[in-house]
Amino acid sequence: MALRLSPFRRRARRPARVGTILTTGLTLGLGAVAVIPVNTAAATPTAAEARSAESVGATRAAARAKGAAARRHLGTPVSKKRWHSGAWVGGHMSAERTNRWGAWRGAVNDVTLTFPEYATWKTMGDSAWHVDTFKGATGRLVYGLPLLPREAQPAQLKDVAAGRHDATFRKIARDLRTRGRGDAVVKIGWEANGSWTAYRSTTANAARYRAAWRRVAKVMATESPALVLSFEINCGSQLKGQRNRIDSLTRLYPGDDVVDLVGCSAYDWASLGATTERQWRSALRPARSPGLADVAAFARARGKGLSISEWGLASTSRGGHGDNPFYLRKMKQFFDANADILVLEMYFNEATTMGNSLWPETPQNPRAAAVYRQLW
Repeated sequence: MALRLSPFRRRARRPARVGTILTTGLTLGLGAVAVIPVNTAAATPTAAEARSAESVGATRAAARAKGAAARRHLGTPVSKKRWHSGAWVGGHMSAERTNRWGAWRGAVNDVTLTFPEYATWKTMGDSAWHVDTFKGATGRLVYGLPLLPREAQPAQLKDVAAGRHDATFRKIARDLRTRGRGDAVVKIGWEANGSWTAYRSTTANAARYRAAWRRVAKVMATESPALVLSFEINCGSQLKGQRNRIDSLTRLYPGDDVVDLVGCSAYDWASLGATTERQWRSALRPARSPGLADVAAFARARGKGLSISEWGLASTSRGGHGDNPFYLRKMKQFFDANADILVLEMYFNEATTMGNSLWPETPQNPRAAAVYRQLW
């Protein structure tokens, strides 16, 4: 089914101040708003405050209307859920495996994830089989598009920004369109704040990354206008040279005019991991890097949809908490709390590298798997 994911045009909600003081706390993890009673006699609004309150009310009403209109353009997810949900299923990529994941969890996949082969520019451009293998898969394709081949260096982003590799990106967009995936979600240059990609970025070369991202976005959109373009960082990673813990968002963001979705990858490890409520609250907004709450707040403030296209458990050998049902429950609460902007989420099920498999063919985390099937 072809589903149209339109950009959100939703403004950040501002707390009203009439009779009560509303304090937005760790909004996106628990969706909570703390209400603090005040002396209503002392809080009687002046005429100016009343006009301000009316203005705030009108803004919130307009935001709700825009949000409703945007959601109508999304189309109904195949799974009939409030957002598009799916998984990277691990193992040999195929439509059959993708559909089997949906059957196992009891809700068909609305989205499935793929990446091209990208050892060189040539293999990147000739990687259409990564699209063809999902012929017959339900839902929409999410395509992780690197800005550089694996063995390139960050300095080569300047060549991308200058248009020297337009032909490769144009061919990828054309292959998606001609193979029935012209409405794919393309996450361009994902996790650039991490240290493991060829296009890894710092505050010093952030402008070069933004320019390359924008160039690729415009080439892709011209060739295949129905593509949905997603800007995604790695939650929990610092941007080298940062002065603010959310610089990965603010310094790398390529611009409202070329971005449809904002998101991140998030796993149950390091500063993002949690087995208690206290740890979870900290994980939402880590002390030194962006967390899920920061990404959702940024998306909401920019009027964009939210994409969590990679999330999951992590084995103890990778510094994670292993079979951790608590994490599954908290992620579902986070998704529910942000359903107004959440466009898609995908569990990254990888038995070999992450040791976080949920399904029976590799039963590494049976307690968490039971919770996932119950909640999803």
